Amino acid sequence: MNVTPRIIVLGANGQVGSSLIRQLGPTGVGITRNDADVTDRAALYRALDQSGPAAALINAAAYTDVERAESERDLAFAVNAHAAGWAAVWAGERNIPFVHFSTEYVFPDANEHFWREDEATNPLNAYGESKLAGERSVRNGHAEGVIIRTSWIYSEQPNNFVRKVLTLASSAESLSVVADQVGRPTFAPDLANAAVRIVQDAGLRSRIQGRTLHLGGETAMRRSDFARAIIDVGVAEGVLSRAVPVVDITSDQYPMAARRPLQCVLDIAQAESLGLQLGRLEDSLPIAVRAAGQ
Repeated sequence: MNVTPRIIVLGANGQVGSSLIRQLGPTGVGITRNDADVTDRAALYRALDQSGPAAALINAAAYTDVERAESERDLAFAVNAHAAGWAAVWAGERNIPFVHFSTEYVFPDANEHFWREDEATNPLNAYGESKLAGERSVRNGHAEGVIIRTSWIYSEQPNNFVRKVLTLASSAESLSVVADQVGRPTFAPDLANAAVRIVQDAGLRSRIQGRTLHLGGETAMRRSDFARAIIDVGVAEGVLSRAVPVVDITSDQYPMAARRPLQCVLDIAQAESLGLQLGRLEDSLPIAVRAAGQ
C-alpha cells in the first residue's frame, strides 16, 4: 500500500513546532523530545526513519534557554549545532526540502542598523554561538536547505514573554523592562505558515534554496514597549484588571549571565520581496493574550 509522504517536524511541542503541526494537519507528523533524544544521532535517525516517507523536514527543535546555555554549553551545542547538522544530512541524503530556524543572536549590537543576511556574524553569548554553529552544520549537511533567522517568538503556548508579562502584571505595582534591547516580536503561527510555504512551493523554494533568510514581525520595537503593548491588550481583552506602568531600564541595570545584543533587529526586506511578510502585531497579540488568560 502506498503511503503519502508527509512533512516531518522536529521539536513538535515547541512554539513553532506546535504551530506547524496544527497548520499541517494530516499532511504533517511531529517528533518531540519524548519520541527521540535529538542529541543521540542513532535515536534521531531511528525516529525520523519510523515517521514514514518524508516530503520535507522542518527542524524546530532547539535549546532556547539563553541564560542556562552559559553553564550548559555542551547541551546547547548538542541540540542547536550537532542535531541540526544530523537532521540536515538526513534530509539531504533523501533529497527532500529542509528548513532550519536560527536567531538574531548570531549578531552583536547594531545600534540603529538592521542586520542583513549577508553581514558578518559575531555572537555575544553561548546560545548565539551554538545557533551559529548550527547554521554552519546545516549548510554543510544540506546544500539546498533554507535557514530562517527570526526573533522574539511568542504564541498561544504558555512559555513565552507574553505570558510572563501578564503573570507579573497581574500582581505587581509596576514592571521594570529593558529599553535598549530592540527586536521584532514574531508570532509563531505566522512563522510556521512561512516555513510551510517554503517547503510546499517549489517555485518559491527555488529562489531561496541554499540561502539564509531573515523573517520576523513587521514592527521593530523596544522590549519595554512590547511589554506595554501586552499590558494594553491584556486590559482590553479583560485578562488584566488594570494597566500596570512599565519602567524603562537599561540592560546593565538587569544583570544576567548571558549578554544580550542591543538594538539587534533583523532586516526583513528580502523576505518581503519574496512575498513572505508576516502578520501584524495588532492582529496576533490579542490571540496570544487571550490564550494566556484561559
